[in-house]
Amino acid sequence: MEKTLDLRVQKTYLALSTTMLDMMQEMPFEKIRVNDLCDRAMLRKSTFYKHFADKYELLTFMVREAIRRFDAQIPQNVSASTPADYYARLVSLVFDFMRENERLLLKTSHSDSLLQILNILADEITPDLACKLAQDERQGYHLTASPDVMAAFCSGAVVSCIRSWLQHGRPIEEEALKSQITSLLHSIYIAENP
Repeated sequence: MEKTLDLRVQKTYLALSTTMLDMMQEMPFEKIRVNDLCDRAMLRKSTFYKHFADKYELLTFMVREAIRRFDAQIPQNVSASTPADYYARLVSLVFDFMRENERLLLKTSHSDSLLQILNILADEITPDLACKLAQDERQGYHLTASPDVMAAFCSGAVVSCIRSWLQHGRPIEEEALKSQITSLLHSIYIAENP
């Protein structure tokens, strides 16, 4: 949570987030009602609605906070000498984020909430990926489409692969999936690139 937030707001966010995770241990996200969430968090509904429009906005906040905390732990410079190195590092960071937030992901793996969580994650990595692709293009790499289109396409593809992998019970080893996703991402460059 941002350090500039009032302590009461921080406590409210913590209570709601913790209670949401606890309730997701007991029932699917779709069955959680704001009334029940507020009762268990010992907060008034008016307090909830002062901060969030609905439970989906709370979930989005929780994921963005998890991403923010995770980002704070990793080096800011993910650059690598080659695109292949960059994609390997990016995919590893996505899987690291998943491991750090496994409790949240497991509770949503068979619901529509998982897609929402992964889409938020895609929204977070798309701008970084677009910057990397634009940088590569300036360095002489030939791209098959514009950096923005490729970034949106690739982050969506990564999200789709991970969602399918989670929903089908992780049918292959994590390292094999990471390697395959990295290879696919690297293949977006035209073959004559260095």
